[in-house]
Amino acid sequence: MSQIEVRKVTPDEMIREIEDSVLLQRENKYASQVGLKDVDFDVNQGLLETQGLVLPFSSIQMAERALTERVIVPKLFIEYDNTNHEVIEFDPTPVGYSGFMDCVTHSIALTDKGLFEVGHYPAMDLSSANRYWQLFLHRRLATPEEIHSIQESYGWDHKELLNNVIAALTGRDEPE
Repeated sequence: MSQIEVRKVTPDEMIREIEDSVLLQRENKYASQVGLKDVDFDVNQGLLETQGLVLPFSSIQMAERALTERVIVPKLFIEYDNTNHEVIEFDPTPVGYSGFMDCVTHSIALTDKGLFEVGHYPAMDLSSANRYWQLFLHRRLATPEEIHSIQESYGWDHKELLNNVIAALTGRDEPE
């Protein structure tokens, strides 16, 4: 049996380890899912009327339909720690599904904090048993610096970038 090594740690060493741990957590923040406490949307009033939709939406299916048909477009993601993401470009095209019975749809969003796979799904509020529509950042695909480099290399605008990412994630040969 190996012996456990015990050594004295100074307060400065302990503070440095804690600071390093916090820094590492911040750097890896988007390696897994990050919850959103709120999302602000732009509403296309013309499409809202022509699609026969009325705000507030009476069901999660209507909200999903409005998102898919670009009646509503996310303009700001707000994380629980109050980090704001200004949405530059959002494409509701499904790039994947997950969750119980594939209830979570994944789409792509370009924000000022990077390129993200965004999940949206019907959720339950366990305290009241009410259903609500939930969005979350599933994972970051690229940092702002990486996006800038890709766009400069290929000459893509934001829309072309999203189209090519979606084509790569879905296996389509040609972007739409």
